Amino acid sequence: MKKTVRLLALLTALVLTMALSLSALAEGETASQPEATANPDDVMATVNGAAILRGTVDGIAENMIYSFSQYGYDTSDEGMLQWINQYALEYAVQLELMEQKAAELGLDQFTDEEKAEIEKENADEWAEIVDTYVSYYGGLTEESTDEEKASARISVLSMLEGWGYTEAIMLETAFDNAVLDRVEAYMVEGAVVTDEDIRQSFDEKEAADEETYKNDVAMYEYMTQYYGQTAYYVPEGYRGVTHILLEVSDDLMGEYESLSARLEEQQDEEEGAELTGDAATAAPDAEPTEIPEPPVTQEQVDAAYQAILDSVQPTVDEINEKLAQGVPFSELVAEYGTDPGMEVEPNKSLGYSVHMDSILWDPVFVQAAFSVDHVGDVAAPVVGSYGVHIVQYTRDVPAGPVELTDEIQNALREELLSAKEDELFSATMEQWLADAVITYSAEAQELMADAEE
Repeated sequence: MKKTVRLLALLTALVLTMALSLSALAEGETASQPEATANPDDVMATVNGAAILRGTVDGIAENMIYSFSQYGYDTSDEGMLQWINQYALEYAVQLELMEQKAAELGLDQFTDEEKAEIEKENADEWAEIVDTYVSYYGGLTEESTDEEKASARISVLSMLEGWGYTEAIMLETAFDNAVLDRVEAYMVEGAVVTDEDIRQSFDEKEAADEETYKNDVAMYEYMTQYYGQTAYYVPEGYRGVTHILLEVSDDLMGEYESLSARLEEQQDEEEGAELTGDAATAAPDAEPTEIPEPPVTQEQVDAAYQAILDSVQPTVDEINEKLAQGVPFSELVAEYGTDPGMEVEPNKSLGYSVHMDSILWDPVFVQAAFSVDHVGDVAAPVVGSYGVHIVQYTRDVPAGPVELTDEIQNALREELLSAKEDELFSATMEQWLADAVITYSAEAQELMADAEE
Protein backbone atom coordinates (compact mmCIF):
# COMPACT_ATOMS: atom_id res chain seq x y z
CA MET A 1 0.00 0.00 0.00
CA LYS A 2 1.31 3.45 -0.87
CA LYS A 3 2.53 5.73 1.88
CA THR A 4 -0.19 8.31 1.20
CA VAL A 5 -2.73 6.09 2.91
CA ARG A 6 -1.00 6.75 6.21
CA LEU A 7 -1.41 10.51 5.76
CA LEU A 8 -4.96 10.04 6.95
CA ALA A 9 -5.20 6.67 8.64
CA LEU A 10 -2.05 6.53 10.72
CA LEU A 11 -1.67 10.18 11.64
CA THR A 12 -5.27 10.41 12.80
CA ALA A 13 -5.07 7.21 14.78
CA LEU A 14 -1.76 8.01 16.44
CA VAL A 15 -1.54 11.76 16.97
CA LEU A 16 -5.19 12.01 17.99
CA THR A 17 -5.11 8.91 20.15
CA MET A 18 -6.80 10.61 23.07
CA ALA A 19 -9.86 11.25 20.93
CA LEU A 20 -10.30 7.54 20.21
CA SER A 21 -12.68 5.37 22.19
CA LEU A 22 -10.13 3.54 24.32
CA SER A 23 -12.76 1.44 26.02
CA ALA A 24 -14.01 0.16 22.68
CA LEU A 25 -10.50 -0.70 21.58
CA ALA A 26 -9.87 -2.44 24.87
CA GLU A 27 -12.79 -4.74 24.16
CA GLY A 28 -11.53 -5.45 20.68
CA GLU A 29 -14.22 -3.42 18.91
CA THR A 30 -13.43 -1.68 15.62
CA ALA A 31 -15.36 0.56 13.30
CA SER A 32 -17.19 -1.18 10.46
CA GLN A 33 -15.17 -1.17 7.27
CA PRO A 34 -15.86 -2.45 3.78
CA GLU A 35 -14.91 -6.05 3.22
CA ALA A 36 -11.80 -6.55 1.09
CA THR A 37 -13.12 -8.51 -1.88
CA ALA A 38 -10.75 -7.27 -4.58
CA ASN A 39 -7.01 -7.19 -5.17
CA PRO A 40 -5.44 -4.20 -3.38
CA ASP A 41 -2.84 -4.01 -6.16
CA ASP A 42 -5.44 -3.34 -8.85
CA VAL A 43 -4.78 -0.04 -10.60
CA MET A 44 -7.72 2.33 -10.19
CA ALA A 45 -6.10 5.30 -11.96
CA THR A 46 -2.81 6.68 -13.20
CA VAL A 47 -1.51 10.22 -12.68
CA ASN A 48 1.20 11.19 -15.14
CA GLY A 49 2.03 7.49 -15.34
CA ALA A 50 2.05 6.87 -11.56
CA ALA A 51 -0.43 4.20 -10.48
CA ILE A 52 -3.14 4.75 -7.89
CA LEU A 53 -3.80 1.33 -6.36
CA ARG A 54 -7.07 0.03 -4.98
CA GLY A 55 -5.39 -0.47 -1.59
CA THR A 56 -4.58 3.24 -1.41
CA VAL A 57 -8.15 4.24 -2.22
CA ASP A 58 -9.63 1.66 0.16
CA GLY A 59 -7.35 2.85 2.95
CA ILE A 60 -8.56 6.45 2.60
CA ALA A 61 -12.19 5.28 2.36
CA GLU A 62 -11.85 3.11 5.49
CA ASN A 63 -10.49 6.04 7.47
CA MET A 64 -13.35 8.26 6.26
CA ILE A 65 -15.90 5.61 7.21
CA TYR A 66 -14.43 5.39 10.69
CA SER A 67 -14.46 9.17 11.08
CA PHE A 68 -18.05 9.52 9.85
CA SER A 69 -19.24 6.69 12.10
CA GLN A 70 -17.77 8.47 15.14
CA TYR A 71 -20.05 11.41 14.34
CA GLY A 72 -23.12 9.20 14.12
CA TYR A 73 -23.51 9.01 10.34
CA ASP A 74 -24.98 5.86 8.84
CA THR A 75 -21.96 4.53 6.96
CA SER A 76 -23.93 1.49 5.81
CA ASP A 77 -26.01 3.68 3.50
CA GLU A 78 -25.18 2.72 -0.06
CA GLY A 79 -25.35 6.27 -1.37
CA MET A 80 -22.96 7.53 1.28
CA LEU A 81 -20.55 4.65 0.65
CA GLN A 82 -20.51 5.45 -3.07
CA TRP A 83 -19.77 9.08 -2.32
CA ILE A 84 -17.02 8.14 0.15
CA ASN A 85 -15.37 5.80 -2.34
CA GLN A 86 -15.54 8.42 -5.09
CA TYR A 87 -14.09 11.07 -2.79
CA ALA A 88 -11.35 8.66 -1.67
CA LEU A 89 -10.37 8.08 -5.29
CA GLU A 90 -10.31 11.80 -6.08
CA TYR A 91 -8.37 12.48 -2.88
CA ALA A 92 -5.80 9.82 -3.75
CA VAL A 93 -5.32 11.43 -7.17
CA GLN A 94 -4.83 14.86 -5.59
CA LEU A 95 -2.34 13.48 -3.04
CA GLU A 96 -0.34 11.88 -5.83
CA LEU A 97 -0.29 15.17 -7.74
CA MET A 98 0.89 17.03 -4.63
CA GLU A 99 3.69 14.48 -4.12
CA GLN A 100 4.76 14.85 -7.73
CA LYS A 101 4.77 18.63 -7.43
CA ALA A 102 6.79 18.37 -4.21
CA ALA A 103 9.50 16.40 -6.04
CA GLU A 104 9.38 18.78 -9.01
CA LEU A 105 9.75 21.87 -6.79
CA GLY A 106 12.23 20.34 -4.36
CA LEU A 107 9.81 20.66 -1.46
CA ASP A 108 10.51 17.10 -0.34
CA GLN A 109 14.07 17.92 0.70
CA PHE A 110 14.96 18.75 4.31
CA THR A 111 18.04 20.15 5.97
CA ASP A 112 19.64 18.29 8.85
CA GLU A 113 18.18 20.84 11.27
CA GLU A 114 14.67 20.42 9.84
CA LYS A 115 14.97 16.65 10.03
CA ALA A 116 16.10 16.84 13.64
CA GLU A 117 13.16 19.05 14.58
CA ILE A 118 10.62 16.73 12.95
CA GLU A 119 12.24 13.70 14.59
CA LYS A 120 12.12 15.34 18.02
CA GLU A 121 8.46 16.36 17.68
CA ASN A 122 7.62 12.85 16.51
CA ALA A 123 9.48 11.25 19.41
CA ASP A 124 7.63 13.48 21.89
CA GLU A 125 4.25 12.66 20.35
CA TRP A 126 5.02 8.95 20.29
CA ALA A 127 6.07 9.01 23.93
CA GLU A 128 2.82 10.75 24.87
CA ILE A 129 0.79 8.18 22.96
CA VAL A 130 2.58 5.25 24.59
CA ASP A 131 2.23 6.80 28.04
CA THR A 132 -1.50 7.25 27.46
CA TYR A 133 -1.97 3.61 26.50
CA VAL A 134 0.20 2.41 29.37
CA SER A 135 -1.86 4.39 31.88
CA TYR A 136 -5.09 3.01 30.40
CA TYR A 137 -4.14 -0.59 29.65
CA GLY A 138 -1.17 -1.20 31.92
CA GLY A 139 -3.13 -1.96 35.10
CA LEU A 140 -0.53 -0.01 37.07
CA THR A 141 -1.01 1.50 40.50
CA GLU A 142 1.02 3.84 42.68
CA GLU A 143 2.57 0.74 44.24
CA SER A 144 3.66 -0.77 40.90
CA THR A 145 7.35 -1.63 40.70
CA ASP A 146 9.72 -0.45 38.00
CA GLU A 147 9.73 -3.97 36.64
CA GLU A 148 5.93 -3.97 36.35
CA LYS A 149 5.99 -0.56 34.66
CA ALA A 150 8.59 -1.76 32.16
CA SER A 151 6.58 -4.90 31.46
CA ALA A 152 3.41 -2.85 30.88
CA ARG A 153 5.26 -0.61 28.45
CA ILE A 154 6.56 -3.58 26.48
CA SER A 155 3.02 -5.00 26.29
CA VAL A 156 1.63 -1.71 24.98
CA LEU A 157 4.37 -1.37 22.37
CA SER A 158 3.63 -4.91 21.22
CA MET A 159 -0.10 -4.14 21.06
CA LEU A 160 0.46 -0.98 19.00
CA GLU A 161 2.79 -2.79 16.66
CA GLY A 162 0.14 -5.47 16.22
CA TRP A 163 -2.23 -2.74 15.10
CA GLY A 164 0.40 -1.53 12.62
CA TYR A 165 1.57 1.50 14.64
CA THR A 166 5.24 2.02 15.36
CA GLU A 167 7.40 5.05 16.00
CA ALA A 168 9.18 4.50 12.68
CA ILE A 169 5.91 4.44 10.72
CA MET A 170 4.72 7.52 12.56
CA LEU A 171 7.97 9.31 11.70
CA GLU A 172 7.55 8.48 8.02
CA THR A 173 4.02 9.86 8.23
CA ALA A 174 5.34 13.03 9.89
CA PHE A 175 7.76 13.63 7.00
CA ASP A 176 5.01 12.93 4.46
CA ASN A 177 2.79 15.51 6.10
CA ALA A 178 5.58 18.04 6.35
CA VAL A 179 6.00 17.72 2.57
CA LEU A 180 2.27 18.16 1.97
CA ASP A 181 2.22 21.20 4.27
CA ARG A 182 4.95 22.76 2.13
CA VAL A 183 3.06 22.03 -1.07
CA GLU A 184 -0.13 23.49 0.35
CA ALA A 185 1.74 26.63 1.45
CA TYR A 186 3.09 26.93 -2.11
CA MET A 187 -0.42 26.55 -3.54
CA VAL A 188 -1.90 29.36 -1.43
CA GLU A 189 0.91 31.89 -1.81
CA GLY A 190 -0.49 35.29 -2.59
CA ALA A 191 -3.56 35.07 -0.38
CA VAL A 192 -3.75 38.50 1.24
CA VAL A 193 -6.43 40.17 3.35
CA THR A 194 -6.57 43.98 3.38
CA ASP A 195 -8.11 46.32 5.93
CA GLU A 196 -10.74 47.16 3.32
CA ASP A 197 -11.63 43.46 3.08
CA ILE A 198 -12.11 43.33 6.82
CA ARG A 199 -14.24 46.46 6.90
CA GLN A 200 -16.44 45.20 4.06
CA SER A 201 -16.90 41.83 5.74
CA PHE A 202 -17.74 43.49 9.05
CA ASP A 203 -20.34 45.76 7.42
CA GLU A 204 -21.94 42.83 5.62
CA LYS A 205 -22.13 40.77 8.81
CA GLU A 206 -23.50 43.71 10.78
CA ALA A 207 -26.24 44.29 8.20
CA ALA A 208 -27.16 40.61 8.19
CA ASP A 209 -27.26 40.46 11.99
CA GLU A 210 -29.41 43.59 12.19
CA GLU A 211 -31.95 42.05 9.83
CA THR A 212 -31.95 38.78 11.80
CA TYR A 213 -31.76 40.02 15.38
CA LYS A 214 -33.30 43.50 15.50
CA ASN A 215 -36.76 42.22 16.38
CA ASP A 216 -35.87 38.71 17.53
CA VAL A 217 -34.15 38.59 20.92
CA ALA A 218 -34.65 34.84 21.22
CA MET A 219 -32.79 34.20 17.95
CA TYR A 220 -30.03 36.61 18.98
CA GLU A 221 -29.46 34.79 22.27
CA TYR A 222 -29.84 31.36 20.74
CA MET A 223 -27.25 31.94 18.03
CA THR A 224 -24.75 33.92 20.09
CA GLN A 225 -24.99 32.02 23.37
CA TYR A 226 -25.92 28.46 22.44
CA TYR A 227 -24.04 28.37 19.13
CA GLY A 228 -21.28 30.81 20.10
CA GLN A 229 -21.56 32.99 17.01
CA THR A 230 -20.01 36.43 17.16
CA ALA A 231 -22.64 39.16 17.39
CA TYR A 232 -22.17 42.13 15.07
CA TYR A 233 -25.44 43.77 16.09
CA VAL A 234 -27.14 44.04 19.49
CA PRO A 235 -30.94 44.49 19.75
CA GLU A 236 -32.30 47.37 21.79
CA GLY A 237 -33.47 46.88 25.35
CA TYR A 238 -30.57 45.07 27.00
CA ARG A 239 -29.29 46.13 30.38
CA GLY A 240 -26.31 44.87 32.33
CA VAL A 241 -27.13 43.50 35.78
CA THR A 242 -25.00 42.10 38.56
CA HIS A 243 -26.43 40.13 41.43
CA ILE A 244 -25.78 38.59 44.79
CA LEU A 245 -26.91 34.98 44.80
CA LEU A 246 -27.68 33.68 48.29
CA GLU A 247 -27.86 29.93 48.78
CA VAL A 248 -30.85 28.55 50.65
CA SER A 249 -31.72 25.27 52.34
CA ASP A 250 -32.36 22.38 49.96
CA ASP A 251 -35.37 21.42 52.07
CA LEU A 252 -36.93 24.86 51.80
CA MET A 253 -36.24 25.10 48.08
CA GLY A 254 -37.51 21.56 47.50
CA GLU A 255 -40.75 22.27 49.36
CA TYR A 256 -41.35 25.48 47.40
CA GLU A 257 -40.61 23.90 44.03
CA SER A 258 -42.78 20.87 44.82
CA LEU A 259 -45.75 22.98 45.86
CA SER A 260 -45.33 25.27 42.83
CA ALA A 261 -45.21 22.32 40.46
CA ARG A 262 -48.29 20.69 42.00
CA LEU A 263 -50.26 23.92 41.88
CA GLU A 264 -49.36 24.42 38.22
CA GLU A 265 -50.35 20.83 37.47
CA GLN A 266 -53.70 21.33 39.22
CA GLN A 267 -54.37 24.48 37.25
CA ASP A 268 -53.52 22.73 33.97
CA GLU A 269 -55.88 19.87 34.84
CA GLU A 270 -58.68 22.26 35.74
CA GLU A 271 -58.23 24.16 32.48
CA GLY A 272 -58.22 20.90 30.55
CA ALA A 273 -61.36 19.71 32.28
CA GLU A 274 -63.13 22.95 31.46
CA LEU A 275 -62.22 22.65 27.81
CA THR A 276 -63.29 19.01 27.47
CA GLY A 277 -66.21 19.04 29.88
CA ASP A 278 -64.79 16.08 31.82
CA ALA A 279 -65.66 17.66 35.14
CA ALA A 280 -69.33 17.83 34.25
CA THR A 281 -69.64 14.40 32.68
CA ALA A 282 -67.69 12.37 35.20
CA ALA A 283 -69.80 9.68 36.91
CA PRO A 284 -70.83 11.04 40.32
CA ASP A 285 -70.78 7.62 41.98
CA ALA A 286 -67.40 6.54 40.61
CA GLU A 287 -65.18 5.27 43.38
CA PRO A 288 -61.58 6.58 43.45
CA THR A 289 -58.88 3.95 43.07
CA GLU A 290 -56.56 5.77 45.49
CA ILE A 291 -56.77 8.56 47.99
CA PRO A 292 -55.93 11.79 46.15
CA GLU A 293 -53.48 14.28 47.57
CA PRO A 294 -55.11 17.33 49.08
CA PRO A 295 -55.09 20.23 46.62
CA VAL A 296 -52.35 22.81 46.86
CA THR A 297 -53.37 26.41 47.37
CA GLN A 298 -51.69 29.60 46.27
CA GLU A 299 -51.41 30.52 49.94
CA GLN A 300 -49.26 27.45 50.59
CA VAL A 301 -46.97 28.32 47.70
CA ASP A 302 -46.69 31.91 48.90
CA ALA A 303 -45.89 30.71 52.42
CA ALA A 304 -43.12 28.44 51.12
CA TYR A 305 -41.74 31.34 49.09
CA GLN A 306 -41.77 33.60 52.13
CA ALA A 307 -40.07 30.93 54.22
CA ILE A 308 -37.13 31.03 51.84
CA LEU A 309 -36.90 34.80 52.05
CA ASP A 310 -37.17 34.66 55.84
CA SER A 311 -34.29 32.18 55.99
CA VAL A 312 -31.89 34.67 54.37
CA GLN A 313 -33.37 37.82 55.89
CA PRO A 314 -30.49 38.36 58.38
CA THR A 315 -28.01 38.34 55.49
CA VAL A 316 -30.26 40.62 53.43
CA ASP A 317 -30.39 43.03 56.37
CA GLU A 318 -26.57 43.08 56.54
CA ILE A 319 -26.35 43.78 52.82
CA ASN A 320 -28.91 46.59 52.99
CA GLU A 321 -27.11 48.15 55.94
CA LYS A 322 -23.80 48.15 54.08
CA LEU A 323 -25.45 49.57 50.98
CA ALA A 324 -26.84 52.39 53.11
CA GLN A 325 -23.32 53.03 54.38
CA GLY A 326 -22.09 53.44 50.79
CA VAL A 327 -20.34 50.09 50.31
CA PRO A 328 -20.16 49.41 46.56
CA PHE A 329 -22.47 46.67 45.36
CA SER A 330 -19.53 44.97 43.62
CA GLU A 331 -17.80 44.49 46.98
CA LEU A 332 -20.95 42.94 48.42
CA VAL A 333 -21.16 40.58 45.42
CA ALA A 334 -17.65 39.42 46.21
CA GLU A 335 -18.41 39.09 49.93
CA TYR A 336 -21.83 37.44 49.88
CA GLY A 337 -22.43 36.12 46.35
CA THR A 338 -22.20 32.44 45.41
CA ASP A 339 -22.53 32.70 41.61
CA PRO A 340 -19.16 31.78 40.01
CA GLY A 341 -20.16 33.73 36.91
CA MET A 342 -19.90 36.95 38.88
CA GLU A 343 -16.25 36.24 39.68
CA VAL A 344 -14.97 36.44 36.10
CA GLU A 345 -14.71 39.22 33.54
CA PRO A 346 -16.52 40.74 31.76
CA ASN A 347 -19.46 39.68 33.96
CA LYS A 348 -17.72 41.00 37.05
CA SER A 349 -17.50 44.54 35.67
CA LEU A 350 -20.29 44.72 33.09
CA GLY A 351 -22.78 42.24 34.52
CA TYR A 352 -25.01 39.85 32.64
CA SER A 353 -26.79 41.22 29.56
CA VAL A 354 -30.50 40.75 30.17
CA HIS A 355 -33.50 41.63 28.03
CA MET A 356 -37.19 41.55 28.96
CA ASP A 357 -37.61 38.89 26.26
CA SER A 358 -34.50 36.89 27.23
CA ILE A 359 -34.64 33.11 26.95
CA LEU A 360 -31.33 32.53 28.74
CA TRP A 361 -32.30 33.47 32.24
CA ASP A 362 -34.68 32.37 34.94
CA PRO A 363 -37.87 34.44 34.38
CA VAL A 364 -37.76 35.50 38.02
CA PHE A 365 -34.25 36.85 37.50
CA VAL A 366 -35.39 38.78 34.41
CA GLN A 367 -38.35 40.25 36.26
CA ALA A 368 -36.07 41.42 39.07
CA ALA A 369 -33.66 42.95 36.56
CA PHE A 370 -36.46 45.08 35.11
CA SER A 371 -38.24 45.88 38.37
CA VAL A 372 -36.10 49.00 38.90
CA ASP A 373 -35.81 52.03 36.65
CA HIS A 374 -32.43 53.66 37.17
CA VAL A 375 -28.84 52.54 36.78
CA GLY A 376 -27.50 51.73 40.24
CA ASP A 377 -30.86 50.72 41.67
CA VAL A 378 -31.03 47.45 43.61
CA ALA A 379 -34.13 45.29 43.27
CA ALA A 380 -35.93 43.59 46.15
CA PRO A 381 -34.78 40.00 46.83
CA VAL A 382 -36.51 37.33 44.74
CA VAL A 383 -36.50 33.56 44.87
CA GLY A 384 -35.18 31.89 41.71
CA SER A 385 -34.18 28.40 40.69
CA TYR A 386 -30.73 28.64 42.29
CA GLY A 387 -31.51 30.61 45.43
CA VAL A 388 -32.29 34.20 46.37
CA HIS A 389 -31.21 36.93 43.94
CA ILE A 390 -30.45 40.51 44.91
CA VAL A 391 -30.08 42.25 41.54
CA GLN A 392 -28.51 45.58 40.68
CA TYR A 393 -29.19 47.45 37.42
CA THR A 394 -25.58 48.16 36.41
CA ARG A 395 -25.69 49.74 32.95
CA ASP A 396 -27.52 50.10 29.66
CA VAL A 397 -26.03 47.87 26.97
CA PRO A 398 -25.38 49.86 23.77
CA ALA A 399 -27.69 48.77 20.97
CA GLY A 400 -26.89 48.62 17.28
CA PRO A 401 -23.63 47.68 15.53
CA VAL A 402 -20.86 46.49 17.85
CA GLU A 403 -17.44 48.10 17.88
CA LEU A 404 -14.89 46.76 15.42
CA THR A 405 -12.40 45.68 18.07
CA ASP A 406 -8.94 44.25 17.52
CA GLU A 407 -10.30 40.86 18.52
CA ILE A 408 -13.03 40.97 15.88
CA GLN A 409 -10.59 42.29 13.27
CA ASN A 410 -8.19 39.42 13.94
CA ALA A 411 -11.01 36.87 13.76
CA LEU A 412 -12.27 38.32 10.48
CA ARG A 413 -8.75 38.45 9.06
CA GLU A 414 -8.27 34.78 9.87
CA GLU A 415 -11.67 33.85 8.43
CA LEU A 416 -11.10 35.80 5.21
CA LEU A 417 -7.56 34.50 4.81
CA SER A 418 -8.78 30.93 5.20
CA ALA A 419 -11.45 31.51 2.55
CA LYS A 420 -8.95 33.06 0.10
CA GLU A 421 -6.50 30.24 0.71
CA ASP A 422 -9.26 27.72 0.03
CA GLU A 423 -10.05 29.46 -3.25
CA LEU A 424 -6.40 29.53 -4.28
CA PHE A 425 -5.88 25.90 -3.28
CA SER A 426 -8.92 24.80 -5.30
CA ALA A 427 -7.96 26.90 -8.31
CA THR A 428 -4.38 25.63 -8.25
CA MET A 429 -5.48 22.01 -7.86
CA GLU A 430 -7.98 22.37 -10.71
CA GLN A 431 -5.19 23.67 -12.93
CA TRP A 432 -2.85 20.84 -11.94
CA LEU A 433 -5.59 18.31 -12.63
CA ALA A 434 -6.25 19.90 -16.03
CA ASP A 435 -2.56 19.80 -16.93
CA ALA A 436 -2.02 16.22 -15.70
CA VAL A 437 -2.50 13.09 -17.72
CA ILE A 438 -5.01 11.11 -15.68
CA THR A 439 -6.60 7.82 -16.69
CA TYR A 440 -9.23 5.83 -14.79
CA SER A 441 -9.97 2.13 -14.88
CA ALA A 442 -13.39 1.00 -16.09
CA GLU A 443 -14.36 0.22 -12.49
CA ALA A 444 -13.25 3.67 -11.34
CA GLN A 445 -15.27 5.33 -14.09
CA GLU A 446 -18.34 3.33 -13.08
CA LEU A 447 -17.81 4.27 -9.43
CA MET A 448 -17.63 7.97 -10.24
CA ALA A 449 -20.73 7.79 -12.43
CA ASP A 450 -22.71 5.97 -9.72
CA ALA A 451 -21.65 8.49 -7.07
CA GLU A 452 -22.68 11.39 -9.27
CA GLU A 453 -26.16 9.85 -9.64
